Amino acid sequence: MLGLLAFILVFGLIVTVHELGHLILAKRAGIMCPEFAIGMGPKLFSYKKNETLYTIRMLPVGGYVMMAGSGMEENPLKAGMNINIKKNSDGEVTHILLDEQHQFQQIEQIEVIDSDFDDAMFIVGINQYTQQQEHLQIAEQSYFVREGDLVQIAPPSRQFRTKKPWPKFLTLFAGPFFNFLLTLVLCIIIAFMIGSPTNSVKEVAEDSPAMSAGLKAGDRIVQLNDEKVSTFGEIKSYLANNEGNPLSVTVERGDRTEKIELKPKKIVTQISKTKKETTYQIGFLPERQFSLTDPFINGFNETMRYATLIFTLLIELFTSIFTGSFSFNMLNGPVGIYKFTDTVAQQGLIPLLNLAAMLSINIGIMNLIPVPALDGGRILFVLYEAIFRRPVNKRVEMIIVGAGVIFMFFVMIMVTWNDISRYFLK
Repeated sequence: MLGLLAFILVFGLIVTVHELGHLILAKRAGIMCPEFAIGMGPKLFSYKKNETLYTIRMLPVGGYVMMAGSGMEENPLKAGMNINIKKNSDGEVTHILLDEQHQFQQIEQIEVIDSDFDDAMFIVGINQYTQQQEHLQIAEQSYFVREGDLVQIAPPSRQFRTKKPWPKFLTLFAGPFFNFLLTLVLCIIIAFMIGSPTNSVKEVAEDSPAMSAGLKAGDRIVQLNDEKVSTFGEIKSYLANNEGNPLSVTVERGDRTEKIELKPKKIVTQISKTKKETTYQIGFLPERQFSLTDPFINGFNETMRYATLIFTLLIELFTSIFTGSFSFNMLNGPVGIYKFTDTVAQQGLIPLLNLAAMLSINIGIMNLIPVPALDGGRILFVLYEAIFRRPVNKRVEMIIVGAGVIFMFFVMIMVTWNDISRYFLK
């Protein structure tokens, strides 16, 4: 139960921040956003504020910002469909009622022949009372009414497709960028919670070079060979450059200075299928101190470390596709992430925050991959428009995006089935 709750909270936070980035920049660009959704599937909760309907949906995976004119929304009116409409005093359509869940009176029924909600903003249909064909103009402020919710119809000036390339780019890039910011904020919070490591020894590890050499809790390391050190970062840096060679370590122990000799231990960590990381350790746990400035530096450094790790894994992933070594075991879908979150949640709050930070920047970077169904693919279309001074042909874009959606759907099915097989059908 704890794992499920942690998964919903972590994934919900990451998705909310990502979609919030899109929403904020879209609204700043004047793009109408009829819906902001967290989760997918049937609606559990909705709240309407101004022109945006905020919803929480049943399946805790994914989310979206429906932007007018972005290609996400489709014309709900089909030829032959019977709809109810409400007009204003000028005869313009103000409400299009898509079901019976409404309380409007003085409505008219129309059998749809044709409609346009992109440019001309009209409905052509047969009035079911007069049996006459009518050409009805859509009012500047008009709404679809579905399941009792009012969804405003965007005039051309409020649509994504009519905006200049720069605001389009910012709107699309904002989602991944907000994921980067979330990782940075989480890393800073973690740094505040655990403090910054110092050059003072809190605990000496069993069977370590430090214990064998006589390093003790309370010692303060002030010099390595001929180089003075005053921070834990300087100690790590020196050990890395020293590459495991024997060390003369000068420590302050009480009111006297001691020198001890030791040889750092080489630690090789497999960080990906083809990449290893080598570090050198002497085997002690440092004392930590709390300050107002260090967490910002440490948080930024940790964010960059996560970004480097994700980029490394991505390069390895794409390389494996071309070398024939690709396996779906290299990927994790919602099921795999849930299983991992369940394990980490048992370890406490800080490990869970670390996981959230890594997942957030992972999702941010993955969304910038130039696949048509992702933000990166849509940014490619915007760059094409900026370079060639014209948008991609709408039909061509729809075909490419459709192919991207099918590809991503296929990958998600394969990854999910692989996760289920790995974790539950062993």
